[in-house]
Amino acid sequence: MLTLLFLVAGCGAKTGLLGAGVDRGETDDAGNPPVGTGGGPGNTRPNRPSRPRAEKIDLLFMIDNSGSMGDKQSILSLAVPDIVRRLTNPLCVDIDGIPLGTPPTDPAARCPEGSFREFNSVQDVHIGVLSSSLGSHGAGGQCASTIENDRAQLLDRGARGDTYEDLGFLAWDPAQTKTPPGTGSTLELQGLIGGLVRGVGENGCGIESSLEAVYRFLIDPAPPGTLARRPCTGDAARSCVFLEGVDDVVLRQRADFLRPDSLVAIIMLTDENDCSIIDGDDNFAVLDPGGVARGTSACATDPQGACCHPCDRAAPPGCPDPSTDAECQKGIITPAEDSIFLRCFDQKRRFGRDFRYPVDRYIRGLVGELVPNSDGALVPNPLFINPDGNDRDPSLVFFAGIVGVPWQDLAIDPAADLLTYKSAAQMADDDVWGLILGDPERGIPPRDPLMIESIEERTGVQPITGEPLAPSDSLDPLANSINGHEMDLVSTGVDLQYACTFPLDGGRNCNRVPGFCDCISAVGLDPATQKRPICQAADGSYGNRQFRGKAYPAVRQLQVLEGIGENAIVASICARNVSNIGQQDFGYRPALRAILDRLSEGLL
Repeated sequence: MLTLLFLVAGCGAKTGLLGAGVDRGETDDAGNPPVGTGGGPGNTRPNRPSRPRAEKIDLLFMIDNSGSMGDKQSILSLAVPDIVRRLTNPLCVDIDGIPLGTPPTDPAARCPEGSFREFNSVQDVHIGVLSSSLGSHGAGGQCASTIENDRAQLLDRGARGDTYEDLGFLAWDPAQTKTPPGTGSTLELQGLIGGLVRGVGENGCGIESSLEAVYRFLIDPAPPGTLARRPCTGDAARSCVFLEGVDDVVLRQRADFLRPDSLVAIIMLTDENDCSIIDGDDNFAVLDPGGVARGTSACATDPQGACCHPCDRAAPPGCPDPSTDAECQKGIITPAEDSIFLRCFDQKRRFGRDFRYPVDRYIRGLVGELVPNSDGALVPNPLFINPDGNDRDPSLVFFAGIVGVPWQDLAIDPAADLLTYKSAAQMADDDVWGLILGDPERGIPPRDPLMIESIEERTGVQPITGEPLAPSDSLDPLANSINGHEMDLVSTGVDLQYACTFPLDGGRNCNRVPGFCDCISAVGLDPATQKRPICQAADGSYGNRQFRGKAYPAVRQLQVLEGIGENAIVASICARNVSNIGQQDFGYRPALRAILDRLSEGLL
């Protein structure tokens, strides 16, 4: 049903950069490149494999806007010019796709003899930004305010009034072919993208719905308008959430932003695991300030077993009655016992149920022709199927995660000066997924102990560096080069162990810096009590100065990335270098380079 997008256009017809008579590297009937190309100005290398290609890009950023994300947003904004430069002035590559030095400054200039542009200069790009804040899903208290619910709508906080026709996204249009024209200045576009990224902020909901935000904006056939909480149908003693209406703003923004003949690139920047709570029924209860039912005793040893269920539900046949279960007799789990901010990990074992959408929802949404509507019936996926029949091929949808995972686990050669991430195909061949993810559905942990979600201190050896994990009483903030050392969290219970940390250039004085800071001396957050390595000076002392940023294992995002196959790009949010902007490994430059390398295969 999906129509392949072999977009054949007259040379220079849309880009405005390919001169008349210049080919794009197509072959003749005998499979030979056309005569006289000589590497041709702007044309792609000959004999490229046949696959759907596009000359437009719809680029969507999903940026976590919870506390502690400000430093990561700033680092991303500094790398944004790399995207613009490479899309507008593609690399010169040899016949095998290997870059050959710096490309000419003029995108229309010829590459050196024997080399070719990796793709045509991209002259039509939509750029939008979402946040991870979708509110409390019907619960009261945390995340219930409107400022903590961006509803999966495009954000223009950093470029208000400067988005294309006030539609919420930017439009790159150097040839000025749009009506009205979009942004034509490279420097202006770089500034606008940077403003959008930095404008996301860090005042959003700390219960991140990063995957659902993308799904709701691009894929959901009927994104919910409002969530109404009232007595459950047939059980007035319980409170349930009902989805009412459709969010017309999301549908309108989707229609304006998403073109049927574009390459779609989704870039997710988040330092925490996804917690996309299911909207409806009583799934909000996991965030309810009044407490949540705990799981039965069976959950401690067999979370996937039939007898693991919530204590406030009747027992399945053959299982003990909850009233006689030792764990159930402890009563509900209150926020004092288990912080609401920790309700999103290991849910089945702790609560007897998983309150989050299954990751298959997002895998299907990114690769599948059909998706379920609000009634569960399968309907055409808006990301691929268009009413006019101009459908998008799934190979033109790419998903990149800059997430909580050590960069050492992803690097082709961690010791190389040029940090290069493995492709999804290389990750599969080298079993990197087993290293960083394991098999969560079967209870198989990752081989890298740093990728285990845990409150308790973890032990073991990091497989890539060969370093043992360091205990929380270490006096060396870099006892383990990846995460510093473990923390003492059991008594405070308001955090998880880190997957990785990275230096903050110059550090941050938490008594002076505006916004969120991890090293404040507040109840439950005292850095000395928790032994936070990111707040520990070289002499081993703790204080209110934050020396390093941090990230947690991105389990669910990685499951989705593994599930969609070769169109996934995985990178670490823990940057190797944040002090020298002139180096190739600065900030998220390696991540964006990996993304652009992969996108080049879908561009004309």
